[in-house]
Amino acid sequence: MKIEILMLKEDNERGIKMMFLSLEQLQKFKLNPIRTDYEIVYETEVKEQEGTALNISVVMEGLYERLNRPDRPNRKKMRSMSVGDIIQIDGKELFFCDSVGFKKISFAGTGKLVLKDGKENLEKGK
Repeated sequence: MKIEILMLKEDNERGIKMMFLSLEQLQKFKLNPIRTDYEIVYETEVKEQEGTALNISVVMEGLYERLNRPDRPNRKKMRSMSVGDIIQIDGKELFFCDSVGFKKISFAGTGKLVLKDGKENLEKGK
């Protein structure tokens, strides 16, 4: 399984403004990240062990812990993983690192972040 970590770009005001915000905070401030606000900063492969299926939640929690240690990979080139970052699995599934846990998301045809409950954007009532 190929895993990529996407973080908001730090070279523009828009990315900096949304960095470290939970889904609730993005909604409160009426901000909606789009796919081009993010860049892939880390890639890894996770192998399934024979006879056992991978538990995605366990993999994501382990990755979060690993990318927050002082000896994390790429520590000189990237910050530690935090709220607002995205885990992409096999180029298909996307999970937003929220203040508690991970929320399944996608990017709509417009490129806007969409919660998997079908909301087109993060504003209440839409």
